[in-house]
Amino acid sequence: MTDRPPGEPMVNPVKPARRGWRWHIFAPVTALALLFAAYSIYWFSVAGEVRTAVEEFAARPGQGLVVGWRDFAVNGYPYRIEAGFENPAMSAPAAPESWAWQGEAAEFALLPYNPRHLIVNLRGEQRFSYRDTGTAPPSPNEVRASAGTAWGSYVDIRDAPFGRLAIDIKDLDARHSRGATGETDGLTALRLQLHARPAERENAAPVPGSYDVAIQADDITLANGKTIAALGGHVERVMAQARLRDVPATPHASAVELLQNWQETGGTLAISDLVVKWGPLDLFASGELKLDALHRPEGQLDAKVTGFEALLKAMVRDRLVKEKDARIALAGLTLVSQFQGNRTDQVSVPVIMRNGRLYLGPLMVAALEPLY
Repeated sequence: MTDRPPGEPMVNPVKPARRGWRWHIFAPVTALALLFAAYSIYWFSVAGEVRTAVEEFAARPGQGLVVGWRDFAVNGYPYRIEAGFENPAMSAPAAPESWAWQGEAAEFALLPYNPRHLIVNLRGEQRFSYRDTGTAPPSPNEVRASAGTAWGSYVDIRDAPFGRLAIDIKDLDARHSRGATGETDGLTALRLQLHARPAERENAAPVPGSYDVAIQADDITLANGKTIAALGGHVERVMAQARLRDVPATPHASAVELLQNWQETGGTLAISDLVVKWGPLDLFASGELKLDALHRPEGQLDAKVTGFEALLKAMVRDRLVKEKDARIALAGLTLVSQFQGNRTDQVSVPVIMRNGRLYLGPLMVAALEPLY
């Protein structure tokens, strides 16, 4: 008991509490700031490497390519690393076709967390010129194209000569000028898609030298009212899934040299699904093709054609086949198809490419030109 003067109230001395740092609040904020700073350093480091790599590639052309641009900038912080080009250009002057491309603008974007994934966006008009090696002397041709959107995606795969590619083009408007004849062809398309990737077996093991390819084209219209005999000028849909076999592993800047090498290695195109809806032609087919000694398509597709009678009538109308031959072909193919259990409006017919000619069953319907 403490001594205190009489009448003075008892007071218990209380020391004020010390206020410490609230680490449960500041620690996460500090960690987040450090993480953001580290990411920023990483982003600017990778962006610098991208700029250096692009400039070095332009200074030392590889694989016969020459590249250039009017202006170049690296942007996109913090979500992506984007190399933007004004008037980008690329050419292969030493290639047999001596091709060259130039665009109004292009963006190549890398994801910072996955630098193996490249996204491409082309804007404005794209011009592509090349020499037609099928004429003597080779004549200059040019393609001019613009689209509502034109996107591409490429994913590099370790230990593979080529990775996964996807291209998606909407509202395409293209014109093709031929120097040999002075003619200009053109088309519009609602949508074009292409996908390619290294082929794999069922156990995910790679198939050496093989690539799976899928293409689809919707609502294609030939320009200037042009048409193809018996088929017309509008294609509702073309869709195909195929496997390219024995593709050369060596890089090429030339499509002609790539085709030559592919032919030398015995390369083939195995089509598993082909769908064509073009005017009176409603076809589903599968088979295998290659190139003959004169670089023309060669092989056979096993096809089913729906509404074959309407197709034959259009072929007779446009004088691709004689009416007598068409009647005989229709009767024979219909009889065989009924034995095979097909629908009454569907016939099975081989599509044969041989000696530079295209046969629909027994009927020769078109000549085949060399691809190069």
